[in-house]
Amino acid sequence: MKQYSKRTALMHWLIFVLVIVAFYLGHEVAESKDAAGKLAMYPAHFLIGDLILLLTLVRIWFRKKDGAPADANTNPMLNKVASLTHLGLNLVILATAISGFITVVTSGLLEAFKANDPSLIPDFHNVPAKEFHELFIGIMVLLVLFHVAAALYHQFVVKDNLLRRIMIKRFED
Repeated sequence: MKQYSKRTALMHWLIFVLVIVAFYLGHEVAESKDAAGKLAMYPAHFLIGDLILLLTLVRIWFRKKDGAPADANTNPMLNKVASLTHLGLNLVILATAISGFITVVTSGLLEAFKANDPSLIPDFHNVPAKEFHELFIGIMVLLVLFHVAAALYHQFVVKDNLLRRIMIKRFED
């Protein structure tokens, strides 16, 4: 096996795009001074976060069921770093989604939705789960940057066509 399965690759790229969208929406919500606009943006952010959680679990299942290509590096230490990075990404994506859900449930934000009253949007500085949500987002950003940098290093410096492994398109190598 030289590539991840089509469905694993599709989930990878779909999750990648959804994480970017969720990050953007979360940033827009946090920076917005318009309470009514915030109340309108939150549901999209939540739904995308829930979808990321679900698709990540599905992708993990696909990878277990379909298998994975052989290790990309001849150096066992680099393979261990890659494995730990993938594990870290999966865990932090799950932790981010779960902490976001807990933030909604424990913050009083649901009351603002039920009443459709933007003035009921809580002060998230007093919500511990929100602090964890932000911490996990920061860790995710660092891991994604490391993951992308490693993939680009392989593709353009080592020139081993590593990116082909996670492409949806099938290659005849």
